[in-house]
Amino acid sequence: MDLSTFGRDDEGQPTEYMPLEDTYSPTLHRVNQVIRWRAVHPNDEIPPVPGILIKYSNPPDELIQKAQRSLDAMLAAGGVKKVPPKALHSRKRGRDMPKPLSGLDVTELLGRERRTRISPDNAIPEFKQLLAAAEDVTTIKDATQQMAAIVQSLIRHSVGDSGYGRAVEAIRVMREELVDLEEPECFNAFLRELKRMLLAEELGGERREMWWLIR
Repeated sequence: MDLSTFGRDDEGQPTEYMPLEDTYSPTLHRVNQVIRWRAVHPNDEIPPVPGILIKYSNPPDELIQKAQRSLDAMLAAGGVKKVPPKALHSRKRGRDMPKPLSGLDVTELLGRERRTRISPDNAIPEFKQLLAAAEDVTTIKDATQQMAAIVQSLIRHSVGDSGYGRAVEAIRVMREELVDLEEPECFNAFLRELKRMLLAEELGGERREMWWLIR
């Protein structure tokens, strides 16, 4: 999989395959391309992604074939197995965690002791663990209330803005997890109350900067 000599220069001599100065953001260029196309062709179908934009998105086939024996040996030695895709689940319980084909579910082993309380020192992982084990909406709401209290405490006891970063990260995770579980109202209710408390200066005084960061 050596890229240092896989490319060819103008004279056909070996050279680096993808030097840093020749690489680019395919997303940025694709967005710009689509904007230009839509401006000129407002009613036409958007053209497919040009090959040049995704040239460096995958390793060259020739290198993969060359390294296939080594890759196969590594997979066999490491016992690497594919994980099945996540199953689409119905509303409310949202997600099923993928089960490894090896049969060893480390998450299940670690989660046998049913968690009911979230520690402020390890809030985000324990919040996720509690939601993953939740069997009803009541548990989800309880976990949200616990995280809400932790976020409020982080803001209330923050010296200046020292605790704002942890609070914002906790809020971000709450939003992602609750939307993923299709319980956005739990998050919206929490955020409305947090905004009210911030603007009413109930979390340790004037904290409007925190609301600006959340927005």
